Amino acid sequence: MAKSLVWVFRLIFVVVGFELLIVAATIAGCFSTDKCDKDDREAIERTMNSLATKAFALYAAEKGASSTVRSEPQ
Repeated sequence: MAKSLVWVFRLIFVVVGFELLIVAATIAGCFSTDKCDKDDREAIERTMNSLATKAFALYAAEKGASSTVRSEPQ
């Protein structure tokens, strides 16, 4: 795989991981303070759905890129 493509995947992985940390901190805050209402829970759910979509797309893109590189003739 091209070196720049590897760095792109790493950057996206870091961004998704950072978003996951934000969601985890928000959930922990909701459990510790009991101040989350229905809107907060729905926002967390939407964010988690978005993260799952991004993670799947990242995985699919990485697998697709690595299989394309392997199948090219040497």
